[in-house]
Amino acid sequence: MNVPQKKSETIPKRSEVEMGFLQDQGIKAIWLDIDGTLYPKRMLNWRMIKTAFPSLRLGLLFNSVRQEYRASQDLVATDPPDREGLLARQASLILEKIGNPVTPDNLQRIRRKVDRQFYAQWEKSFLSIKPCPGLQGALEKAKAQGMAIGVFSDFPVARKLKTLGIETFVDIAISSEDSGYLKPSKKAFDFLLEHMALKPQEILYVGDSYEKDVLGAKQEGMYACLLTRSRRIFPKADLVVRSWEEFSSLVF
Repeated sequence: MNVPQKKSETIPKRSEVEMGFLQDQGIKAIWLDIDGTLYPKRMLNWRMIKTAFPSLRLGLLFNSVRQEYRASQDLVATDPPDREGLLARQASLILEKIGNPVTPDNLQRIRRKVDRQFYAQWEKSFLSIKPCPGLQGALEKAKAQGMAIGVFSDFPVARKLKTLGIETFVDIAISSEDSGYLKPSKKAFDFLLEHMALKPQEILYVGDSYEKDVLGAKQEGMYACLLTRSRRIFPKADLVVRSWEEFSSLVF
């Protein structure tokens, strides 16, 4: 079932869509993005700002390189196709941008700096995040209907699920970095499918990014739900919701 968005750009009310979306479509698993999806985007934005220190230059370079990585990742294969290959390629791109030779010593130096300023900083900062209202209730309902639940993030999952209080609901948690690719690469979503023995059409993917989450999931044949407060039209999304409460009202 495709739940179309109205031309008036209003989100469908419960009475306007068929009840029991998950069961009606034969969906057996829900996969979730983490950052900006399971906790409010304002918390994500604040943590992104903090990663600009102590080196603003490195902060800008890192964000630029991540964008470049997404744009070129399916044109140039990551070797090896795992997190080690991704981190090495990411460091190489940073060195190229600052005009330094890509040598083993320089690669290790940049990787240490990136780890301190971004990965380690992110892991510590996420000890204080709070879940979106309605998230835990939605996951409880999903488990009650026999749904498997997975999470799929571009960054390492670390202790985010425990901090959010949803660790017991999640059957599997993986990072796209472990595939060597970032969302929305098909190779990243292929990696997701390898971790759950289901057909793509048996999965509903939920995320807050149309380009990364919805388009990435749809190219594999999954159902996709976009969590956003935007009033734009998102033609590829099967569902568009403003909150986890609205999600629950539409799918259960």
